[in-house]
Amino acid sequence: MVAIDTKTAYAAPAPRSDGDATSATFRILGPLEIHGPAKPVTPRGARQRIVLATLLLRANTVVAMEKIVDQLWPHHVPSTAREQVPIVVSGLRRLLRDAGTPGTAGVLLTRRPGYVLQLAPTQLDAHRFESLLRDADRALAADRHVEAVRLLESALSLWRGDALTGVPSGQAFAEAQRLAELRLCALEKLVDSQLALGQHRQLVPRLSQLVAAHPLRERLRGQLMIALNAVGRRAEALETYRVGRRLMVTELGLEPGAELRRIERALLADDAVHSIAEVSGPSRASTAPSRTAPARSDPALARAAVDRPAQLPPDLYDFTGRRREIDEIRRAIGDAPAPAPVIAIAGPPGVGASALATHAGHLLRGHFPDGQLHVELHASGERPRDVSQTLASLIASFGVPAATIPEGLSERVRMFRAVTERRRVLVVVDDVRDVSQVRPFTPSGPGCALLVTGRRRLPDLAGARHVPLDMLPTDDALALLGHILGPDRVAAEPLAAARIVDRCGHLPLALRIAGARLVARPHWSLTTLARRLAAPQRRLDELRVEDLDVRATLASAVRRLPPRVALAARRLALLDGPDVATRAVAEVLGTSFGTAEETLDLLAQHHVLVPARAAGSRRYRLPTLTRLYLREQPTGTVGQAPAA
Repeated sequence: MVAIDTKTAYAAPAPRSDGDATSATFRILGPLEIHGPAKPVTPRGARQRIVLATLLLRANTVVAMEKIVDQLWPHHVPSTAREQVPIVVSGLRRLLRDAGTPGTAGVLLTRRPGYVLQLAPTQLDAHRFESLLRDADRALAADRHVEAVRLLESALSLWRGDALTGVPSGQAFAEAQRLAELRLCALEKLVDSQLALGQHRQLVPRLSQLVAAHPLRERLRGQLMIALNAVGRRAEALETYRVGRRLMVTELGLEPGAELRRIERALLADDAVHSIAEVSGPSRASTAPSRTAPARSDPALARAAVDRPAQLPPDLYDFTGRRREIDEIRRAIGDAPAPAPVIAIAGPPGVGASALATHAGHLLRGHFPDGQLHVELHASGERPRDVSQTLASLIASFGVPAATIPEGLSERVRMFRAVTERRRVLVVVDDVRDVSQVRPFTPSGPGCALLVTGRRRLPDLAGARHVPLDMLPTDDALALLGHILGPDRVAAEPLAAARIVDRCGHLPLALRIAGARLVARPHWSLTTLARRLAAPQRRLDELRVEDLDVRATLASAVRRLPPRVALAARRLALLDGPDVATRAVAEVLGTSFGTAEETLDLLAQHHVLVPARAAGSRRYRLPTLTRLYLREQPTGTVGQAPAA
């Protein structure tokens, strides 16, 4: 967890509750507290804190009993667990009554298969904090620095210490880390605006303390260098850079990022730099030698600009779940020595591999200050992109003149590796077919990373960390529906929401389509859509809106199967039951056990089948919507390759 001294970071009066005067407000930006009209109260024991935190972090969403049990007893679940949870919830309801909140039965509700804590956005300090950050970002985008300072100071004043202090659960720890990172980012944005307003002298003491507390935080170090230089302490500013560089090389084995190097070059050239914005674009003219240009004699590379391409698609504002997978991607990048780590995300069609890669890319941008590249190969579509042409466009994004980029693929691969050799770049390659499409986009710099998505597992991708994706768990699926529709609409019909999730097979694409249909039809209840999805023969017709179509997505995946394998999938889809065993498949297909095993493995590699989760099991299951699609197809057409 990132520790921040609040006195060092920002001194401000204690925050005031801006919730309704008759409602409770909840504080997690520090020790867990409930503030009601009568008095503030604190959960009495670790179990109360864990359960309250679990419900707060999934506010307005039904949290299943199993989820609460997992947080309370992550290792050894007692036989009385399901009896103990209601006792803890009853204690929390008494706390709310002690705080003087009227109508507490409408705040903490029992809803199958667990509980839901209903909150307005202003009732949780973390929600107010993030809302103020969004307002501040809009002000910063318009260069309204005075307004940005006011908003950021208000946001930071909500903090009373480390988030969720004293809540001993894995979910709370992960959320505390996320919030701590947001807090540090808010501090950096506040300092950016204060530098832009010329407050250099006032910032030097505070920045000195922050850099001492967070010595590997490059933006804070750069801000301190700028502030020191602006008040006539240039030698100290350069020494601040040298100390930071030694730390980064010793502890991380990495050179400082491009932004910090640009600040150092500007100071060596005696340029007047008063804010981060002045050095965050292309490199300023300087008599100091460039430290980002690759060490090559190629004149085309020597002329390459130090632009920082930012090609990631916009992040999904309602991205939900996948915390385990995100943590795995973070670890793969954070733990990897040279060479650059490779992470391969794969899952069934419509499961959200591309969304996860984009979301992870945005979360990790700070690790790759020299740029983030994004390539869509469309391997699952009718017109896959040409690898050689795509590689040329990536090289050009670093400022290499198009006329100097060679024609041959192998020469372009060599140039791409030369361009990335001394940069810290993230490359996201979306929707690949096989390893041959991936290799040309592998950057060579030890500070780079490659993130690959596809519908087929790539076991032959050397050195890759594989991140498999499955359907969303029930809690996350309901939360996604709540993000799309609004939590109140989902909370009003929890049973219908659960039926929609089940009939969408927990598939993110299907859930987004269902949510979009309901958004476009506010007069529909969730029960109406759940009823329309009930008939299996009509379900795929319902799961289509604009350019989103579950049937078309499944068709593009099945078309790529070898005909005999697709025919096997069609026959398996006609079977009843949640899963099938290898021996039963051999009987259905009329093949040997070995041939059946090979067929199942191919279907699993293409994520048409999903292996059962039990360790050592040789059973497989067909996702709900894939089964419906395969049952629609005449036996002779399933898996036919598209016409040339």
